[in-house]
Amino acid sequence: MTKPGVTIQRPLPNLKMKICLWNVRGACRKDFLPAAWSIIEEQHPHVFVLFETKSDDYRAKEVMFQLKFNDYRVIPPNDKRGGIWLFWKYEVDLVLFTAETSHFHVLFNFKNIQREVLVTGMHAPSVPGVRHQLWRNLRDNLPPPETPWLLAGDLNEVTSQSEKLGGRPYRANQSRDFTNFVDAAGLIDLGFSGCPFTWTNARDGIEMIKEMLDRALANPKLLDLFPQTKVHHLPRTNSDHAPIIISFFDSVVAGPFPFRCKEVWMEHPTFGEFFLNNWRIADNNFLRGRQNFLANIKNWNTNVFGNLNKQKRRLLARINGIQIALAKYHSDFLVNLEQSLLKDLNDIFRKERLIWAQKAGLNWRKYGDYNTKYFHLLAKIKKSRGKILALKNSNGDWITKLEDLKNLATGFYETVLLLPWLLVVSIQSL
Repeated sequence: MTKPGVTIQRPLPNLKMKICLWNVRGACRKDFLPAAWSIIEEQHPHVFVLFETKSDDYRAKEVMFQLKFNDYRVIPPNDKRGGIWLFWKYEVDLVLFTAETSHFHVLFNFKNIQREVLVTGMHAPSVPGVRHQLWRNLRDNLPPPETPWLLAGDLNEVTSQSEKLGGRPYRANQSRDFTNFVDAAGLIDLGFSGCPFTWTNARDGIEMIKEMLDRALANPKLLDLFPQTKVHHLPRTNSDHAPIIISFFDSVVAGPFPFRCKEVWMEHPTFGEFFLNNWRIADNNFLRGRQNFLANIKNWNTNVFGNLNKQKRRLLARINGIQIALAKYHSDFLVNLEQSLLKDLNDIFRKERLIWAQKAGLNWRKYGDYNTKYFHLLAKIKKSRGKILALKNSNGDWITKLEDLKNLATGFYETVLLLPWLLVVSIQSL
């Protein structure tokens, strides 16, 4: 819900590493260089990927120097169609480069990052049959699962009706090969900030079509390496495609974790009384009761509810000892004890799934059969998209400093919560 005076968005601060990808629809046009230079000046990308350049190696080298990059690779156009340029700066080391007509794979070594990162730049064919075969080929030739992998570019695919405006309605089978490839590869759509549609046919009225064709996906290993990866759609200017910026953090932004009440706490027999006691001593005052609860919940969670990992290790050790003993001699007592401990262990597994499902924002009862790793992955996706890096104040100015963000948010909600009380006082005074 939009709040008056505060607009939440995810603009891009000066992050440590950026990749820009843009379908330029021709790199020999007069307006191309000014538009490209404007992106460079504003975003400072370390890697710049251009699709549909329709130009040769000589032009690519000329543009590389003009845009102040240090090295390049070129996939030449096919009869004035297609063509891909890859530019990068010295902060990035190229380890390996392989190319096809519509895409390339490059192993990059980013500064201060020991792991090599696989980047696939893609300009997927516009012909559906050729594009679908491409996704099937990629699905059958996936990189090793331990490799951090980013796939980005003009993928020429719409995956839901929300990614399309105008034209023929979306049909699920038109992107089936793409989604099968994404599922097989374990890739995660990184989301975006900015305008949702990255391509337009530049027509008006009922002939207008807008779609989100450009996107970025990554596997969990890349998110482990860059947990704060962000994608931003820049405005469309000199092409029918919008440039996209992928920004990487190599560390988590420091700060306290927001409090979340865990659903599994409510299953504990003493939680209800613990909760009520914190409100009784505060005379039912909301702010004092909340303060009491937050001050005491950590101690209750540690000493009463208990650490699930420690409980799990203890149960596994006891079960192992019982099974070793049962291998030597039979005991009805040990058999019954083993069954009881296995029941307790399964209950801990259930609680772990519940906790991670809650972190991932999913309905536990609907997805209860999924394993903890699945929920962990979804929680990682949610976390990577859930950072507020800036807020706009009532004067229209962007606030980016952490302390100023805290003060702005606190002041806003104090006003929202105080306003109904002021209205009541005003009405009573009439």
